[in-house]
Amino acid sequence: MSYNLDSDIIQRILDQNNIVEIIEEYLPLKKAGANYSTLCPFHKEKTPSFIVSPDKQMFHCFGCGESGDSISFLTKYKNYTFVEAAEYLAKRAGIVLEETNSSKVNKNKQTADILYKINRDAAVYFYKNLKKAPHVLAYLNSRNIKADVIKMFGIGYAIDEWDNLLNYLKNKGYKVEDILKTGLIISKEKNGTYYDRFRNRVIFPIFDIKKRIIGFGGRVLDDSLPKYLNSPESLIFNKGYNLYGIHIAKEKVRNKSFILVEGYMDVIKMHVHGYDTAVAALGTSFTENQVKLLKRYSKNYYIAFDSDEAGQKAALKAINMFKKNNLNARVVIMEDAKDPDEYLNKYGRGSFDKLIENSLDYYDFLEFHFKEILENSNKVEYINKIFDNIVNVYSEIERELIFDKLSRKVGVSKESLIKEYNKKNIKQKTLINTAKPAVKPQVKKITTCHEEELIKLILINNDFAFKLSEIVKEDTFKDLRYYKILKELYECRIKDISIDSESLKKITGDSMDVNLQIDNVDYDNLEALFKDCMKRLKLKYYEEKRNILTNRLRQSDDSFQSKEEIMNEIYCLAKKIKSTKEEVN
Repeated sequence: MSYNLDSDIIQRILDQNNIVEIIEEYLPLKKAGANYSTLCPFHKEKTPSFIVSPDKQMFHCFGCGESGDSISFLTKYKNYTFVEAAEYLAKRAGIVLEETNSSKVNKNKQTADILYKINRDAAVYFYKNLKKAPHVLAYLNSRNIKADVIKMFGIGYAIDEWDNLLNYLKNKGYKVEDILKTGLIISKEKNGTYYDRFRNRVIFPIFDIKKRIIGFGGRVLDDSLPKYLNSPESLIFNKGYNLYGIHIAKEKVRNKSFILVEGYMDVIKMHVHGYDTAVAALGTSFTENQVKLLKRYSKNYYIAFDSDEAGQKAALKAINMFKKNNLNARVVIMEDAKDPDEYLNKYGRGSFDKLIENSLDYYDFLEFHFKEILENSNKVEYINKIFDNIVNVYSEIERELIFDKLSRKVGVSKESLIKEYNKKNIKQKTLINTAKPAVKPQVKKITTCHEEELIKLILINNDFAFKLSEIVKEDTFKDLRYYKILKELYECRIKDISIDSESLKKITGDSMDVNLQIDNVDYDNLEALFKDCMKRLKLKYYEEKRNILTNRLRQSDDSFQSKEEIMNEIYCLAKKIKSTKEEVN
């Protein structure tokens, strides 16, 4: 469901839900002065360091640093999306959320509900077929896939007939046009007839995180091609946004790591051997949206892709995507088998545990992946390959450590490597400083339009827009000139909408002429620049608001009480101006 969740609605939802009551639904809280405390649910501890403040309507853990409001708590603890958490709290407070484009949303929802039902009934049909197919059960048993695992994953069988499933679903009362939308049948354009997509295949239902069946995968029983066949994308199925096995793994992964594999059989065989956090991409290369889905549940991953060249290239891409998102990933190397399924068949769980124990971290895998280039005495190419990948490293400290290791590996000074890296990546703005004595960074003071500078920084790093909540949620700024623009930027980010030059033009229109040229930006100090800019902008806004109120007071014929209220507001602003100036200075 798509809702209008602007900052005013979000604030109303937060205001009408007491964070103490929300957290107390899941954790036992004890009074601790003006606050409440309990053991942190996000890290292991013996002494409570998780504090809930009823005054600030915030939580904070002094042990691991997790903090936020009621929505943040539900996204972290219950693994809800931002929208799911807001929807839950709105319902709890009796707030009716307005749907965006209601008629279209309702029609799509009705269609989606029908497709889910069709898929559910098709899965039951496939599952019952399997019970009546001893040769297929024998095939699965030969691969150590027993009845309990078949039931857990809902594995089934598609009969080797052209329209068996079609007729079954029509007899259940479903329309052919709706069955077609699921991808379970295919249309013959010449004569307008239809036939089943899956025939004589083992069937693997694909579940989403809400345990709804969104599609199917089918595997042949012999050597015919294609070996695997998947449902096409539909209203309810988007391969790049889902993972096979996620509906089971997400429930098991707390305090553990996901294991990312390539195929359905790999996931199932991992589960057979007790690895219940295994998931697989769905017949497509691993995507950014799949990373976003996984990181809702864990920060730690093992990549156990096939051992052939294609699998190892895919592993390189995957570990870079995890690294780019500041997540921890290691690569499992299987030199004596083509994939986890084959390895576990040959050697069992004990040996696979050792592979996990000896898995390679980010830099070690880069060394392993490009070792042939170095062995062929091509140091320059080897160094450039490492450079091409480490642009994805989020932490400057980690990148420094990589340069240390690379320097020892190739016999080139660290300073020379850093200088060459900076030169190579200057166009991508991924500069890092050469090794110098530690000096406290000096924040360049903003001399241009604060709003323009702020927007430029948000274009470089969209996540900075989250911090605009400091301005958006403060009533003081609501009648100032650029408030609506900043509010729209903030709302784009909380709805996970990308902010680029095109979307920015739509937001600003003719009300703000932003020079988008980005020159002389200190990329090593973006966070400090943004914080400094925010403080100066808030100071500017406080002073503008004070001037507005002062003029109103001079020209006002209001009652004594109204004037007193204005004077109190001016007094409060004066205190804010003073404290903000101290922070700026």
